[in-house]
Amino acid sequence: MKLALMPGETVPRPELTELGFSAMQMFWGHGPDGDKDDPTAEAIDALLEEGRIALAAMTLHVDLVGPQGEIAGDVDRLIRCVEKTAALEGRFGENERPILVWHPSGYPEGEDVDDGAVFEGVCSGLARACARAQELGVYIAVEITRAGSVGSAETYLHVKDRVSSSALKVCIDAANFVPDRTPLLRAVRAMASDIIIAHGKDSSFKENGEVADYGPTGSGCLDYPAYIAALRQYAPVPYFVLEYYRSREDLIAARDIVRAAIEA
Repeated sequence: MKLALMPGETVPRPELTELGFSAMQMFWGHGPDGDKDDPTAEAIDALLEEGRIALAAMTLHVDLVGPQGEIAGDVDRLIRCVEKTAALEGRFGENERPILVWHPSGYPEGEDVDDGAVFEGVCSGLARACARAQELGVYIAVEITRAGSVGSAETYLHVKDRVSSSALKVCIDAANFVPDRTPLLRAVRAMASDIIIAHGKDSSFKENGEVADYGPTGSGCLDYPAYIAALRQYAPVPYFVLEYYRSREDLIAARDIVRAAIEA
């Protein structure tokens, strides 16, 4: 399990390998109309070469669903990003295939929300995108998040049953849904065969159980020794990606916490 990170300006890229980072997760343009903001292959290559690092994954934030189910334009955008991710083959380091992380932007809101249609829309949208991903040899890794349309390990497993595609995988970020959606160890065990990349940040909670804040590793209540131990035992991913660091000190502290857990 090697360390990776999200883009940031707190550490000059030429120093990344010296600090122990082997890869970076990058982003396609946000939302259904983000094509104009997508980085070019040349821009991605320049960043990777400057840091002497691999590409851990590409990421897309898009809803896929609204209150009444699938949003066709969002699914089309996901498919376009699958194709663009496939074109980056050869840059993904120790990953088995190119990885596109799909991060649901949020659960639909409003008085007219049809929750059954939301679930059906997630399944139908991912089925269409995964069919293309399977053709191109790309993994679509769902990032489970309590605020999104796939908010727990159990929901993911229901979606997996419906989509039935070898291209559908998991990006696990335990702070996004533990412990209020699915307990940590159970989540890793249940999804172990599908977890292909992991994120590291932290979360703190209000007295009523709602999330108070997200922050860098070590700033909240996530049990990192248990998190890393579970991944090592059940889902030893190639890259563990640190995020939410706000300074060089945040990043180094997070690195040291994760390293200690990996080496324990």
